[in-house]
Amino acid sequence: GEISLCTLSAINWGNIKTPADFAKPCELAVRGLDALLDYQKYPVLAAELSTNKRRPLGIGIINFAYWLAKHDTNYSNPDLNLVDEWAEAWSYFLIKASNELAIEQGACPGVCETRYADGVVPMDTRKTDVDELAEYVERQDWASLRESLRKHGVRNSTLMALMPAETSAQISNSTNGIEPPRSLVSVKQSKHGVLKQVVPGIHKLKNKYELLWDQQSPEGYLKIMAVLQKYIDQ
Repeated sequence: GEISLCTLSAINWGNIKTPADFAKPCELAVRGLDALLDYQKYPVLAAELSTNKRRPLGIGIINFAYWLAKHDTNYSNPDLNLVDEWAEAWSYFLIKASNELAIEQGACPGVCETRYADGVVPMDTRKTDVDELAEYVERQDWASLRESLRKHGVRNSTLMALMPAETSAQISNSTNGIEPPRSLVSVKQSKHGVLKQVVPGIHKLKNKYELLWDQQSPEGYLKIMAVLQKYIDQ
C-alpha cells in the first residue's frame, strides 16, 4: 500500500511586493522540499515507496491576514479580484518550478496518474460558479506552461496545500496561515514555554486588521477560500 507524508512549507505573502515576486520563493520552496524527499529517512516502507512514486509537496500560505491589512482590505469585505490575482501567481510559479525540475531531473514515476501530465492545471477544473466572485482571467503564461506540462510533466504530483501554520507563524512573526487573528497581541504556550506575539505592522495597521471575533458573518472568509481553492491541487 501507500502512506502519504506531509512535506510542507509556506510562502509568506506579507513579504511579497508584487505577484511577479512569487517566482523566486516558490522556486526555492519546491526545490528545497523536493531535495528533502531524497535526504530524509522513512519510518516505514509504504511511506518511502509512495513518496518516491509521487514526490508530493504541500506549499501553503502564511501571513495572509497581514497581507489583507497591508492592502486595505479584510475578511468581511475582501477584494476578491486582488486575492485571485495573487493566488494565480502563487500557483503558477509553484507549478512552473516543478515542471522545470522535471525537465532537469525527470518527472516523478507517478506523473501519468496526475492531470498535470495532460496539461491540466487546478483552475481548469474549477467549479465555474466561482467566476461570479472573481472574474476569470489568465494573467500568467499558462498556455506555454500547459504545453510544457504535456511534454515534460511535473516532478511533484501535488504542490499546494493550505495547512495550519501555528508554529511557523510564531517563528517568522507572521499571522497563522490564512486565518484571521483572534487578537492583536496573543499569548501562546507550548512545551518550550510562553510566547507573546504581536501581529506584524501593528503600529501602522492596527486599525486595518479584522479580528476573528469582530466578524459578523463567515461569508467573506468563505468567499476568499472559494477563490483560493481555484488554484490548489490538494
